[in-house]
Amino acid sequence: MSSNRGDGNLIGSFQLARGTARDARRFSRVLLATTSIAGFGLAPMAVSPAFADDWNGSASANWFTVGNWSGGVPTGADSVYIDTVTPNAPVIGSAGAQAAGLSVGYSGTGTLTIQNGGTVTNTFGIIGYGPVSKGTATVDGAGSSWTNSGDLFVGYSGDGTLTVKNGGKVSNNFGSIGGNSGSIGAVTVDGPGSSWTSSGNLYVGYSGDGTLTVKNGGAVSDVQSAIGYFSGSTGAVTVEGADSSWTNSGFLYVGNSGIGTLTVTNGGGVSSAAGYIGYGFGSVGTVTVDGAGSSWSSSSSLFVGVYGKGTLMVSSGGKVSNSIGYIGYGAGSTGNMVTVDGSTWTNSGDLFVGYSGDGDLMIQNGGKVSNSVGYIGFYSSSTGAVTVDGVNSSWTNSGDLAIGYLGAGTLTIQGGGKVSNAFGYIGANSGSGAVTVDGANSSWTNSGNLYVGQSGAGTLTVKNGGKVSNADGYIGAESGSTGTVTVDGPGSSWTNSTALFVGYSGTGTLTVTSGGTVSNTYGYIGANSGANFGSTGTVMVTGAGSSWTNSGDLYVGTFGAGSLTIQNGGMVSAGSVFVASAAASTGTINIGSGIGDAATAPGILAAADLQFFQGSGSLVFNHTGANYGFATNLSGGGTVRQMAGFTNLTGNSNGFTGATTVEGGTLAVNGVLGGTLDVLAAGRLQGTGTVGNTTVAGTIAPGNSIGTLNVAGNITFNAGSTYEVEVNAAGQADRIDATGTAAINGSTVQVLNAPGVYALGSHYTILTAADGVSGTFAGMTQSSPFSTPFLSFGLSYDPNAVYLDVSRSSVTFASAGLTPNQIATGGGLDSAPPSSSLVAAIAQLDALSVRSALDQLSGEVHASAKTALAEDSRFARDAVNDRLRAAFDAVGAVNIPVMGYADGEPMLAPATTDRFAVWGSGFGSWGHTGGDGNAARLKRSTGGFFVGGDGLVFDTWRLGAVAGYSRTDFTLRDRGSSGTSDNYHLGLYGGTQWGNLAFRTGAAYTWHSISTDRTVAFPGFTDSLTGDYNAGTAQVFGELGYGMRAGDIGFEPFANLAYVNLHTDGFTEKGGAAALTSAAATTDATLTTLGLRASSGFMLGAVSATAKGTLGWRHTFGDVTPLSTMAFAGGTPFSVTGVSIARDAAVVEAGLDFAVTPSATVGVSYHGQFASGVSDQSVRADFSMKF
Repeated sequence: MSSNRGDGNLIGSFQLARGTARDARRFSRVLLATTSIAGFGLAPMAVSPAFADDWNGSASANWFTVGNWSGGVPTGADSVYIDTVTPNAPVIGSAGAQAAGLSVGYSGTGTLTIQNGGTVTNTFGIIGYGPVSKGTATVDGAGSSWTNSGDLFVGYSGDGTLTVKNGGKVSNNFGSIGGNSGSIGAVTVDGPGSSWTSSGNLYVGYSGDGTLTVKNGGAVSDVQSAIGYFSGSTGAVTVEGADSSWTNSGFLYVGNSGIGTLTVTNGGGVSSAAGYIGYGFGSVGTVTVDGAGSSWSSSSSLFVGVYGKGTLMVSSGGKVSNSIGYIGYGAGSTGNMVTVDGSTWTNSGDLFVGYSGDGDLMIQNGGKVSNSVGYIGFYSSSTGAVTVDGVNSSWTNSGDLAIGYLGAGTLTIQGGGKVSNAFGYIGANSGSGAVTVDGANSSWTNSGNLYVGQSGAGTLTVKNGGKVSNADGYIGAESGSTGTVTVDGPGSSWTNSTALFVGYSGTGTLTVTSGGTVSNTYGYIGANSGANFGSTGTVMVTGAGSSWTNSGDLYVGTFGAGSLTIQNGGMVSAGSVFVASAAASTGTINIGSGIGDAATAPGILAAADLQFFQGSGSLVFNHTGANYGFATNLSGGGTVRQMAGFTNLTGNSNGFTGATTVEGGTLAVNGVLGGTLDVLAAGRLQGTGTVGNTTVAGTIAPGNSIGTLNVAGNITFNAGSTYEVEVNAAGQADRIDATGTAAINGSTVQVLNAPGVYALGSHYTILTAADGVSGTFAGMTQSSPFSTPFLSFGLSYDPNAVYLDVSRSSVTFASAGLTPNQIATGGGLDSAPPSSSLVAAIAQLDALSVRSALDQLSGEVHASAKTALAEDSRFARDAVNDRLRAAFDAVGAVNIPVMGYADGEPMLAPATTDRFAVWGSGFGSWGHTGGDGNAARLKRSTGGFFVGGDGLVFDTWRLGAVAGYSRTDFTLRDRGSSGTSDNYHLGLYGGTQWGNLAFRTGAAYTWHSISTDRTVAFPGFTDSLTGDYNAGTAQVFGELGYGMRAGDIGFEPFANLAYVNLHTDGFTEKGGAAALTSAAATTDATLTTLGLRASSGFMLGAVSATAKGTLGWRHTFGDVTPLSTMAFAGGTPFSVTGVSIARDAAVVEAGLDFAVTPSATVGVSYHGQFASGVSDQSVRADFSMKF
């Protein structure tokens, strides 16, 4: 189109101001009648000059009234000017009105109404010509028409309004709404039958502002049109309502160089050949097709953003159709956006999103876009982005789809959106592309192959349940390309109906994580190599539920470099796995992490076979699993590297001819592993399977507990290595059987002996070599947790085997003891025969357990029983002294009732009777002696009675005899020991009084029948032991007391001396190997007591009462710590001590006697002895009656 705009006005150099001069007006009118409209490129019109005819409306509003015109009713030769609306505005109400040029609002305000079938014909028409003019034209009703054989300007330089309604019709050649800058034009075509027909082009906002509204069935047609033609112009077109239409037989420009807006709504329709939105530099075009039935149909291509900014919104059921679609056509065009919201955009040809510029496509809320081939980011200067969002939203490509063809492209499928095509390309040629398929029910379906990084850089992310499917899949297809695919999350999947290539000729990376899944038939990682190829493929499958399923075989490093990492519970499955197929290829499979990375949890490789071929292939175990099982059979000559974790090989890998190195962690071979095996310093080898030639610099431990590891060949133990041998008491031990030689170069044997009773002299085979053993182990150690310092494990050799022998160690049991009794008992055990079951059992224990056992074995109860019996000897002394003090009415005497004889008949008598008297006394006590860190706490109780008789001799002496019985119970709970003693007492006594000085003395002997029970229980040994033996206690004693009174209070200081001798017979306990034999022994002690007794009488109401008490200090000389000497069967004697007799003790007595009647007395008393760690107490009640 030729513009020839000159100064920007449509008339160009021929525009003149009207002024007031009639000549100027007439000259300009001639020009209007004879000159083309240069701005529109119109051809000259063959019209003869004519005179102007002005409307004055002085007579009426009727066009056909002569008086309303300055020159009479116009003819087809007159140029007509309507510049006034007063007193009347012109109305054409019938057919036949004519004019050459018709101007409504030339320099003022003009109005023209064509109605009731009125018609007007002229050459060209102008509504709002001058800068300040305002023109309004209305064509109203069926049959009403305005026919312009030339052009029609609505708002030429002023304001113009045209309304076509109720079936009215307007026609012209070229049409313009808002012609020159500053002009405002508005056209409304309203109602069925209403039409505006331009046989040429139509401009809405040529250089000014233009508005076109087509509604309620109105129709507009033209050749080609522009909305916002020149820079600075603004155009807006609205096509509204069913049957409303705008028909462009040629192109439609929305924002040619200015700002253009097209709104098609409520069933309106627009058609054109090609469509352009934002055509020129700086232009802005916006199109909205909204509502069911609303449409824009382009028979040719549709461009959204050619060099300007274009926006297309298709919403609420609207439809757009065309052949080829472009979003962001020209280089530098940015901000171009198409939104298809619940609507459709149909491209019968291809669709380019970002052709040379930037383009965005949003398909949402069930929107649908279709085309042949789709491109996102076509040329290198372009950037394209497509989002398909929401359930039922779809983009259908009947052909291929390229994301990043030469430019940069992104595709996002989310919220249940769907995309489909034939072949898919992400990063085709030198472009870069990224696709994200996000969310459950979101899908991308490729009926053909999918290339992620064909020749450029491509990224595919499938997450949150998204799904991708295709035939073959390629990641990094061509040389120099890079492709990255991530399948992330439960439900996320990539389904390849045929093969998958990760690094076909380029660089490919596949990550399957957090429950994502990938499936295909055959899988290839690092497929090609050669002069123009150098493929690298990397795959990681990580996370519980993550899986890569190959229904066929899997190739890792076919001709290029391939790496597969399976970790954190991820799974890879295949028929067979082939590693490093070609000579120049490399293939690595990592279980857990790769070399140099921190170990992580392992994944699962589910394949029957793994075969290493001509290239450099390796299988790496670098994981944190505590018991990871690997059942795949290995073959070929690759490398197996155990780096970390516990790996259990259970497959039959007899066909493996490569090298295995155990560099860290544990490798358990419980199947067959061929080739060579090196256990490095930080590595550990175990299992019950078969390995090839093996060299150990770390640790080898046959079995998985106790078992045999077979070596099909030679085994070498290097200096610094450890052979870990587990043994048990049942005669089982770890073992290595080699079919070749065993070379021992300074290794150490570490023995792990399980709990149990080992037979001393046991002989275990731990290594055999059919072709001979050379060298010896440098040493042997025993390791926790089954430390046995009292057992010795030694090595012995013959030409073809190494043995482990069990014997008693040089560590003595006595050395384990901490207390004297433990040391002594240990010494006794050390002297026992090594064949003793007791020695064998205790030799299995660690030092701490041995100490507990020695305490139980010591027989300490026999020594502590002596303390109990020596302490209880006081009861005979106390009974005699109490009787003698009562007989002489000493201070604080005990009211022991006596039976006297008168005339040969027994009778109750006072304690001081001078007749022969018979008396009786009961006693009981309980107490304990605390442990002293050597002997354990002794708890004891005693109860019994004495019966005696005495008479007066030599007037002042009283002599008598005493007999009695008691039973003593004693317990050493910490030693599992207890006992009883039945005691039989017999003695003589006598006493006298010399004034206030009293003398009391006696001698007694007690026969003891002792029974003991002991339980010995420690790991590997139990025994129940009983002992029965006799003992006797002989004692002599005497006391001096001096009685005195001070008023009602009586005092008696006293001194007591006793010698006690305890003799125990020898005995042998009954029981098992822990039974002790003891020889007879004697223990004696001398006891002195110094103290004071006191008593006082008082009245308690009407009852006479006596309070009495004793406080004394007892000191013991002699054998205060009893000793028992015993021996185990076959051993030498050892001595243990019991708890000690208190060397110093406080003696306390307190009592009250009540004379309840003149002849009856009731008494209660408390007796106690206390020392450090010692307590012995008793309570006694007495009742006496006089008759």
